[in-house]
Amino acid sequence: MVTSLYVAPFVVAALISGGLTYSVIKVAQKFGWADFPSPRKVHTTPTPRLGGVAIVVAFLCLAIGYNLVSTRLNFGSAHIFMFDKKLFGALLGILILLVIGVVDDIRGMKPWQKLIGHFLAAAMVVAFGVSTNYIRLPGGLHVELTNLVYPITLFTHTYHFVVFGDLLTVFWIVLMINTMNFLDGLDGLASGVSLIAGIAIFFLSLSLGQPAAALLAIIFSGAVFGFLPWNFNPAKIFMGDSGSMFLGYMLGVLSVISGGKLATAFLVLGIPLLDVVWVVLRRLTHGKSPFVADRMHLHHRLLAIGFSQRQAVVILYFAAAAFGVVAVLSGTEEKIQALFWLLGIMAILIIVLLILQWRRGRTSVQE
Repeated sequence: MVTSLYVAPFVVAALISGGLTYSVIKVAQKFGWADFPSPRKVHTTPTPRLGGVAIVVAFLCLAIGYNLVSTRLNFGSAHIFMFDKKLFGALLGILILLVIGVVDDIRGMKPWQKLIGHFLAAAMVVAFGVSTNYIRLPGGLHVELTNLVYPITLFTHTYHFVVFGDLLTVFWIVLMINTMNFLDGLDGLASGVSLIAGIAIFFLSLSLGQPAAALLAIIFSGAVFGFLPWNFNPAKIFMGDSGSMFLGYMLGVLSVISGGKLATAFLVLGIPLLDVVWVVLRRLTHGKSPFVADRMHLHHRLLAIGFSQRQAVVILYFAAAAFGVVAVLSGTEEKIQALFWLLGIMAILIIVLLILQWRRGRTSVQE
């Protein structure tokens, strides 16, 4: 069976990630690299962070290893230093985010500094050939994004800047990075949802005859799977920004690197994505910075109406899995219909949670 070729990379990535996570816990405890409780945070005891380093290193070990011993990570582009050009750009972006994430987890960085890093990492991907050529619409129509191209020559190399396609790709990757960063608010939430999304992209890549994208997705999923037991409630370690940025970045890259699966990624991560949009708009309308953390996210509202951390996380797992199945089994028309359903469900969910939270607060005051 074709899928059996992907069992080994998944298992090996998971084992490396799990083992490295244990080591990172010990190192973080030794040097005091911990996430301390605060009014906006859910955890009540200092918890080691930097778990994302284990995920990233496990992924890099497998991705680089497979590239060196086989041709399975060939996306059909020219090669740079024995790497497919698209893969090379993706790996450069990972290294940029890893440095930024580790520095932020240990010393802290301002939001605008991290945002510059997000755009730089996304630009690396685009500069090495990953872009979005078109967007599908209902009725078999599509919007062409390659109509406006500007050649840019640097030294001896000419890069053809596809204005709409490249800008959309950069924006999409940065959006995914920040979505996963915002989602990382409960034990196991960001890692579990990312695992579900990675597996959905894996199966979709297989069905579309894209083995390189499938292999990259399953390596990513394995690395996340190895970390998840350490991160699930009660978490023994947090992934930190080094992890959440990597998860969002890779999901953004995987969804466009070989044919464009934006609808798939949007379906699986639809609720977190819409939650981010809603929270950011709410902060802006209240005169607050969109980067100032609070407890207004969907997962915080689930806690506010009485769900435990585990219950809230499992609810969001099921939502991601349900839309992931729809994304894998449906065609373009069905995906677009599902997106409209998702918008409706999210709107209803927000209204219901607001009402329940208001009633719960009113009951508490009366008591």
